[in-house]
Amino acid sequence: MKFTKIAAASAVVMLAAACGGGSDEGDGGGSAEAPETLTVWRMGDATEDQNAFMDSVTEQYQELYPDTEVDVQWVPWGEFSQRFQTAMVSGGPDVVEIGNDQVPTWADAGALYDVAELAEGWEDREDILEGAYANGTFGDAQYSVPWYSGVRALWYNADWLRELGHEPPETWDDLLEVSADIEDEYGVPGFAAPTDFINGIASFVWANGGEFATLEGEEWTGQLDSPETTEALQFYADLTVDGVSPEACVGLNEVDCAHADFVNRDLGMFIDGPWARAQLEDLNDEHADQWATAPIPGVDGMAPAFGGGSDLAVWGTSEHPEAAFDYITTLNSKENALPYNEVSSMFPTYGDVLESETFQNDPVLSGAATQATGDLRLFPDTPNWGHVQWELTTVQTAVQRMAEGESADDVLPELNDELTEALNRPTE
Repeated sequence: MKFTKIAAASAVVMLAAACGGGSDEGDGGGSAEAPETLTVWRMGDATEDQNAFMDSVTEQYQELYPDTEVDVQWVPWGEFSQRFQTAMVSGGPDVVEIGNDQVPTWADAGALYDVAELAEGWEDREDILEGAYANGTFGDAQYSVPWYSGVRALWYNADWLRELGHEPPETWDDLLEVSADIEDEYGVPGFAAPTDFINGIASFVWANGGEFATLEGEEWTGQLDSPETTEALQFYADLTVDGVSPEACVGLNEVDCAHADFVNRDLGMFIDGPWARAQLEDLNDEHADQWATAPIPGVDGMAPAFGGGSDLAVWGTSEHPEAAFDYITTLNSKENALPYNEVSSMFPTYGDVLESETFQNDPVLSGAATQATGDLRLFPDTPNWGHVQWELTTVQTAVQRMAEGESADDVLPELNDELTEALNRPTE
């Protein structure tokens, strides 16, 4: 694997750098020797609000390190892999934002600093969701700490369910019952099941005990035709076949399929993140005071959800790992959890913050906040998954063909072979 080879070449450099971190007290009370400049890599594109938030974090950090300049650099998500590889051999930042599904890859490559010892003295540590924190563990080391997550939830119109005498559906049976009652009463489809929506489809697969692929040794095996996954994909596809979901949603994502119909009261329920509120309001905010979210229904209760988000890590070549970790705990303090949610719509990973009135009393945030405290999953941890998800669209194609009426026995073995072959392609 290319990353591993690069890591081996740079391991001595990183070890020397890691040992070189000072432990003297900073001028302002930081735990380490003050660097002249601390470089931070953020992922994505800067916005005015995001930059203002980062400036406020810099001010907080400089209360600890008053003589340190903080250089925040934004790296587009599409360029992070190349930038990371270059940084492994030519030096990189001190602190890096990293997609939580990428932590094992870069930890295995030797790019990240083990912060386990530094995290022992972090006062907010015990309030972080254990599942999120465990995501940064690789082998016996802790290579990152969770920062934020973005989960999807079930959107519904609260007045409609109240008029029908229903609580938000908690199970698949509930989902069918509430959808049927919405169609009977209001004459619109009860639920949208877009086929180009793998993050939502995943909740149905995981809720039924299914997986997309399993790893034995170094060999991936597709699981699309396993009984559990087949049953879940069939249930999802039948939402269209049986008329619960509009046929127009075949081939579409959650935005194109559902947003306009939902805000115009031409649809009962759909799945998306709370960040959709702004998009929905731009379309039509006439009924925005009735919008609410609930956890995604599963077979017997709340389904697992795709737990995408970002972690924070100390880069392996940083000459100031202690000062870098002090920046991470400043940026990711509980004090900054709500301000960051306000500029990003992403959720903190502090369980008590998610359960606070700020989130639970907001009808749009509450369902997703509860979902975020539940079972969060990621897709198979291999660089080839991106090819499967975005280029081959294997899972989406399977659901689309089944929603168009093809048999699971015809569709799933064929596409499972495609999935298995794709996941096992050489990555060098």
